[in-house]
Amino acid sequence: MTKQQFDLARGFLAKQEHMLTGLGLTPTFTDHPGTKGDATEAQWVKVLGEFLPGRYGVGPIFAIDSLGNQSEQIDVAIFDRQYSPLFFGENGVSFVPAESVYAVFEVKPDLTRGHLDYAAKKITSVTSLHRTSTEITHAGGKYPPQDPDAKPIIGGILTTEWGWSGSDSDAAREAIQASGLDLGIAVRHTGFDRQGTVEMSITGEQLIWFAMRLYRRLAKMGTVLAIDLDAYYPPRRSLSN
Repeated sequence: MTKQQFDLARGFLAKQEHMLTGLGLTPTFTDHPGTKGDATEAQWVKVLGEFLPGRYGVGPIFAIDSLGNQSEQIDVAIFDRQYSPLFFGENGVSFVPAESVYAVFEVKPDLTRGHLDYAAKKITSVTSLHRTSTEITHAGGKYPPQDPDAKPIIGGILTTEWGWSGSDSDAAREAIQASGLDLGIAVRHTGFDRQGTVEMSITGEQLIWFAMRLYRRLAKMGTVLAIDLDAYYPPRRSLSN
């Protein structure tokens, strides 16, 4: 019996074209003025939501903690939707416990030093929140609480255009390194993954490269922290007041 072959490279590029279409961008990365456009927050939510497994929620959020603190509004967050409660929602925006957040991204039209710095400040409003952790009961006993510092929240930026001359300039690498962001992409040019040093994507495959790097990071994180619900409820103030 002849084995059927599957062209992985072609499959990944086909997936990239589908994702580009979802972002409202032409699959050929053309620079023709009539085809240019910037991907919006809603388009990024749709594309990443379709790409990632169903255990992940994707959308705009405010992150909150058990001390009553709240982050700035996050354009695109990836959060747990299997084990963690979403406390409140309004007009399509969820208020999500910081323990449940895997990753947060700022959406901008282009990747520049200024936008990197702005994204870093927005992300800090999430990563600086207090995160609880409690033990998890399983068939053989209990897992102890995990150290929140051992599960850092991923921070990144999602853009369409590239703000430097050349797709792999030293100035860009220095700005990315200084920002402290983990992942990012300028869809028409390149993606980056900062793990000690800054690694750039292969030209022409940047979107699928970014998506796979994102999923790899999420997989390494495993499951989010188990929330200590007693720290959240009952609230310090009486509900009758």
